[in-house]
Amino acid sequence: MHDEELNDQDAQEMAGIVDRYEAMVSSDVHSFFDLMELEALIEHYLQEGRPRQARNVLKFASSLYPESLSLQLREAQLMAGAGNAKHAIPRLRNLLAFEPTNDEIHLTLATLYSQLDQHQEAIHHYRQALDLGDSAFRGDLFIDIALEYENIGHWEHAVEVLKEALLENPENETALHELGFCFESMGGTSAAVEAFEQFVDRHPYSCPGWYNLGNALQRSGKFHHAIEAYEYALVIDEGFSPALLQKASALTMMEDYRQALECYRESILLDAPQANIYTLMGECKERMEELTDAEEYYRCALELDGDFADAHVGLGVVAEMRKDFSGSLKHFERAMELEPMNVEFHILLGGILKKIGMFDEAGLIYGNALRLEPDNLEVFLEAADNFQRDARFDEALELLGSIPPESHSDPMVTCRTFISLYSLGRTKQAYALLDEALERIPDLCMTLNGVFPGIEQDAEFSLRVLNAPKKP
Repeated sequence: MHDEELNDQDAQEMAGIVDRYEAMVSSDVHSFFDLMELEALIEHYLQEGRPRQARNVLKFASSLYPESLSLQLREAQLMAGAGNAKHAIPRLRNLLAFEPTNDEIHLTLATLYSQLDQHQEAIHHYRQALDLGDSAFRGDLFIDIALEYENIGHWEHAVEVLKEALLENPENETALHELGFCFESMGGTSAAVEAFEQFVDRHPYSCPGWYNLGNALQRSGKFHHAIEAYEYALVIDEGFSPALLQKASALTMMEDYRQALECYRESILLDAPQANIYTLMGECKERMEELTDAEEYYRCALELDGDFADAHVGLGVVAEMRKDFSGSLKHFERAMELEPMNVEFHILLGGILKKIGMFDEAGLIYGNALRLEPDNLEVFLEAADNFQRDARFDEALELLGSIPPESHSDPMVTCRTFISLYSLGRTKQAYALLDEALERIPDLCMTLNGVFPGIEQDAEFSLRVLNAPKKP
């Protein structure tokens, strides 16, 4: 109650200052304002999104208090806010010569250097602000420094800073989540598990601690342990829906779709229904081959967001499973319209076009996908298959020859190349390729038989099957 009274009193005082200033401007009759009042007035107009009025107050204030360093700082900050960082920085550095321990100057400089992608300079000034500033803001400054390190890919340094933040304040949830992101970006799953296990050992009632441990365990494929961690998080805070959703994700990876659905249903009770949740529920039903229910969930998603591309994809997959290729085509095309840069959608659309014999159209889709992702092996293989289904084996062979060198040894590349060579009558070359590959991939004949039906009737192929090296 006392805080509310103080806030009301402050608001009334501010309103009085605003009224006096605006009356002075409208009447052109000079009134006296002290420096603190004018600084508060500048801040008031900035908070209200009225930078022109803030600049006018600054001009008036500077005429009254030309030696004020705080007003010069406000002027530099207004320059920065107007996008004039290159002029603001020299002003701020000049001020810093007079007030080297002013944390606000360091903080403003850090923000500007960050905007200019001069991240090392930004880090330097954030660290100065960290050493000089109010302890209440230290948690935010740790995050700022970590983000600068992330911007230049110095993940290990970011991790060190975030660990320091958590030692100082274990309840810094942003630091915990950012630490999880850093470990994920580094690919350091074992290090992440170790770090978060140590954290929850010290702070066993930290809901975000258990949640991030669960994420680390899930990325390392330890789904049972991940689920346990999410359940601990939910015991601490039963309303923490991210843990519920990640638990559902882990259950899905374990193919326990019914339990995953229960988690998604609980999350809908906690939060407002969302299109992506209904889509995930549809995917569970789809994998359970309960297609009517899957379709219903996807349509629920589209009722919430008619432009949710993944729901259109889901309906396309359901239609394809029902052999309704025209329906599938319609939904995949709609998904592509919504997300034209999504290569996965290109692959789905190309696949359905192949199934209905529209090979030229599929070829255009795959060509566009390769322009978006020139090294995507899956697109190369799908495009080669498209040529081969259309009996264009030379074109398939040429395409396979352009696959990035690091993918040449992939078993499917060998299979697709074999199919083209064999179909063109170049059987000696085809079998030489197969013999060389069998030394590396003993079960390649089984893979080839799966993508090239009928080859098992060839006596030479049968001989390879009999004599293929056995797996160690």
